[in-house]
Amino acid sequence: MDETGNRLPAGILLLDNHWITKSALRNALVAADGLKIVGEVADPDEAAAVLAAGLAPDIVVFTEANDPTIVLNRVAEGAPAWPVRAVMIGGNGIPAALALRCASVGSLPWTTSEQEFVSAVRLVAAGHSISSRPRDDDGPQVGRPEVVHNGFALTTRECDVLLLLAKGYTNAEISAGLGLGESTVKSHVQNLLNKLGARNRVSAAIYAYETGLMRPDGGVRFSA
Repeated sequence: MDETGNRLPAGILLLDNHWITKSALRNALVAADGLKIVGEVADPDEAAAVLAAGLAPDIVVFTEANDPTIVLNRVAEGAPAWPVRAVMIGGNGIPAALALRCASVGSLPWTTSEQEFVSAVRLVAAGHSISSRPRDDDGPQVGRPEVVHNGFALTTRECDVLLLLAKGYTNAEISAGLGLGESTVKSHVQNLLNKLGARNRVSAAIYAYETGLMRPDGGVRFSA
């Protein structure tokens, strides 16, 4: 908050060394309310240097052009007291063991839309973690319906699946965690995508957080 009580925009450190992707990310971020680019760097060493010099962004945004382990280790070294929050686009995402050492992280596929990207940056900056772990099958993704209704009803089991899906679990991991068959989990995931009007798993996770369906502590607000 500033001295007048207004919420300050989330400060973003943009890390990328390809002008095309950096321009695309910049254009999406500067047009979004509540976000502000406070620095741009080309590599992890430069990011560590600006953090060590006193820059305190709310979040680091980077792409698979940089190894996530190197990026997050270097920014942690540059600012040991900084609660690391980061969004990565592309690649295999941020390794789970590394993500656990961060305050919040987001791993997004290249197919993420601009709106989903901006939403994910806001959510991770606010302390939520979002992951788009690969699907356990290569089946087609559900198309987004023209109208999304808020009056959908999720079963208790669908809420359980959504909770784990939003945390980045694969279908196989959800199956093991809930004691369900993988085919049953796939059916629940398909139903969730249909009910939420989500075109893929990361869209479902973002929708759940943005609408308040997922609580900040990682729980689900309701069951049917």
